[in-house]
Amino acid sequence: MDPAGTPPAARYQLLGPVEVRSARGERLALGTPMQVRLLAVLMSQPGTGWSIDQLVDELWQGRPPKTAAGNVKTYVWALRRALRSPGFPDPAILAGPTGYRLALDGLTVDSVAFDDLAQRGYSALRQGHWSAAQESFEAALALWRGEPFAGLPGWGVLLSVRARLQEQRSSLAEEVADLHLRAGRHHELIEPLRSQVDDDPLRERPWGQLMVALARTGRRADALATYRQLRHLLAEEVGVEPGPDLQHLHTRILRAERELLTSDPRPPERSAPRIVPRQLPAPPTVFTGRAAELARLTTLLLGDSRSASTVVITGTGGVGKSWLALRWAHDNLRHFPDGQLHVDLGGFGTATQEASPSAVVVRSLLPALGVKPLEIPAEPAAQFALYRSLTADRRLLVLLDNARDAEQVRPLLPGATGCGVLVTSRHTLPGLVAADGAHPLALDLPNDDEARQLLVRRLGAQRATAQPAAVDELIRRTARLPLALSIVAARAAARPTFPLQAIADDLAASRGGLAALATDDAATDVRTVLSWSYRLLSADAARLFRQISLHPAADVSAAAAASLAGAPPHLIRPALDELTRSNLLAEPSPNRFHCHDLLRAYGEELTHALDRPADRSAVRARVLDHYLCVARDAARLVDPGWQPLDPPPPPTDASPSAFADHRAALAWFIIEQRVLLAAVDDAVAHSFDARAGHLAQALTPLLSRLSQWHDLAAVQAIAVTVAHRRGDPRAEALAHRDLALAHIQHRRFGAAHHHLRRAMARYDQAGDLPGQASTHLHLAWLSDIEDDAGAALPHASQALALASSTDDRLGEAAALNALGWSHARLNEHTRAITFCEQALARYEEAEDRLGAAHTWDSLGFAYQGLGKHPTAADCYRRALALYSHVQDPCGRADTLVRLGDTHQAVGDHDTSVDLWRQALAILDRVGHPQATVLSERLEAYR
Repeated sequence: MDPAGTPPAARYQLLGPVEVRSARGERLALGTPMQVRLLAVLMSQPGTGWSIDQLVDELWQGRPPKTAAGNVKTYVWALRRALRSPGFPDPAILAGPTGYRLALDGLTVDSVAFDDLAQRGYSALRQGHWSAAQESFEAALALWRGEPFAGLPGWGVLLSVRARLQEQRSSLAEEVADLHLRAGRHHELIEPLRSQVDDDPLRERPWGQLMVALARTGRRADALATYRQLRHLLAEEVGVEPGPDLQHLHTRILRAERELLTSDPRPPERSAPRIVPRQLPAPPTVFTGRAAELARLTTLLLGDSRSASTVVITGTGGVGKSWLALRWAHDNLRHFPDGQLHVDLGGFGTATQEASPSAVVVRSLLPALGVKPLEIPAEPAAQFALYRSLTADRRLLVLLDNARDAEQVRPLLPGATGCGVLVTSRHTLPGLVAADGAHPLALDLPNDDEARQLLVRRLGAQRATAQPAAVDELIRRTARLPLALSIVAARAAARPTFPLQAIADDLAASRGGLAALATDDAATDVRTVLSWSYRLLSADAARLFRQISLHPAADVSAAAAASLAGAPPHLIRPALDELTRSNLLAEPSPNRFHCHDLLRAYGEELTHALDRPADRSAVRARVLDHYLCVARDAARLVDPGWQPLDPPPPPTDASPSAFADHRAALAWFIIEQRVLLAAVDDAVAHSFDARAGHLAQALTPLLSRLSQWHDLAAVQAIAVTVAHRRGDPRAEALAHRDLALAHIQHRRFGAAHHHLRRAMARYDQAGDLPGQASTHLHLAWLSDIEDDAGAALPHASQALALASSTDDRLGEAAALNALGWSHARLNEHTRAITFCEQALARYEEAEDRLGAAHTWDSLGFAYQGLGKHPTAADCYRRALALYSHVQDPCGRADTLVRLGDTHQAVGDHDTSVDLWRQALAILDRVGHPQATVLSERLEAYR
């Protein structure tokens, strides 16, 4: 006993064979194997009460003898005697209202001490205390004497706790390896890491650590061979490639990156900073003058109080409204600590590019404020209300660029007086000034001195000073319009040997103008400046400039530009470079170009004047076919079961190479999403109805994978209209079906039923049996979501009959899985398993990993219903691996929830809560409505 008279603490050990030892290290005799197992169950969750019935289930796994309850009481009595040996005066097993429990100080159980040391280590790691972290981790690992509960049969709670502890031990060993690598002890790690990957070959992190250790010891060839070994193993065992982290590490080793060979590959953990939107484009690189206007903006937007306001900057196109707004915004960032929002409203671009307020809120503002796609309401009024609510307690700067009218701006005004709003427009927006209290700021042309400063900064003081008369004429000929001045300056800077007077004379000789920018004073006609730049282009660049003006969006990739021209990308690259040098295109990122809306308008004027209607139509058709071909390739990779209604257009020389995998396809779609949506609008506007419908169809799996349900609803509504106009019942049916999908995700079940009925009617009209089968599957899914499994079952049965009649193997697989799921929901689990196994065979035959993931999840649910929890858990883990491979976060979240339910059913509360938390993180990230339900469940376990 210690000086205070407290008995020495016993040590309860389960990290190895189950043992109880005195403070002097003496091992107690615990009795029969059943008594040891009973003690192990109590030790697995110290302090938790176990009823007699629960202990009977754990000890005999559903096959107890008639005397089981009495036997449990006998085992408890015997254990109490064993634990009341000298030095243990009080029984550790107590009886209470919830049953028997092990009443111990937590840290006397080695698994609890292990958890405590691990948490201390992670805390030290987060604070950057590497030595303390390593000490805690190694002390935790030193508690292990072998496999948890060694020698006891692995079922029930012992199985799940054993799996959880082994996972934690592996993670800690990996953390220790990272710390050794950080400390430069890579030589000592190679053999332990080899043993680790041999013991658990599917854990990728130790393979990566082994690769780093080998590389740092000068054995790069062995490191690369290790990667090849893992790649072969994964391909053989689970049919997947190593994860992106290992792929990146492999590339770094190939490059022999010095940082990898000399420092820790993983940066220190830091707490995540508070995220605020920072959407402002870069400030103008050349900005002079406008001092009075900048001061006026400061007075109007900041003044003497904390209340900001709305300012409308108006003026002609090219006068520098956006430059002024951006210059002021960047100079005053400190006054808006909660962030800055920026939207180009496209009010004076092409008609298909004008942004509706609802589209701006859904696609830009709400996501920037942290709202996930599925959290965005379906109705515009609710979207605007949510936007106002989110801005009500923030001090933001909102820059609404290129507005057409007050109606476009008014719904986008924040809900707080502390927010500042800058609006730029070529119109004066008197309604916004009169009704909403906005302050107008009319931006005139810069004066002569400011215009001269701009030219001097672009041309250099020496050249401008040497030719002052020519500079004055350039200023006069460009009417001091900043855009025109910039174009002239770029032309002169690109030809440093040209006399400035020659450039001024050339400008004077050119006439023309953009009708939209015409004024009473012919000197302010920008068309002269733009036509002068255009006339200096080569024939190929001039033709490409006209063709780019027909592109459906201001941003265009090199591949899309090649499709406009009908030539391979390498042949049009010189023309793209020429347009970029002439400031008729910008290249903000490699192989991606932007054409200012004034220049696009000018290009459209030129193509209507110089090119035949048939040629313009052919240009539009080519770029639409390009997007259709690439979108279809991406859709097939993202959803292997997806098939287009009609054959794709013939490939052209501009067609890109195939995507490497579905990850590359999704990355491409994320970049091109806005362009593709604009392409659908543009196709309809120019009577390419069939292409509009086909492109909308190809976007369905891509938008669905990213949970972009608002955009899916918009494009499928267009698809319904054009299909009806064309009298194509199959296309109309498909559009109705995909529109129903968007409504289901928005929980608008009445609208979903309506469109599915319309889809079924059109498929019936067309005699399309696979389409009818697919619609029945959607109806089954809708019924299941409405919690009516009985109604789902006949739809799934009908889908199977229709798919079988057309020998549609993937259709059969989907229907069989739906049947299995419905039977499981009706507690007919054995029948469910039969159907799901048939579905799985078909999916594996077709190498459809997404379908196989869905089916493994269904099998897990069925086995869970039968009480076969280890089998259910194995099915769920197979589903999780496949969902990770195909990058389906929502499917992974659903399966994590059900795997958590399985662990909960066997009493493993810690693991179940951890799995639910993982699922909640995913659902929160995508804004899924089930996140609220799961969050409430987790609250109950706090």
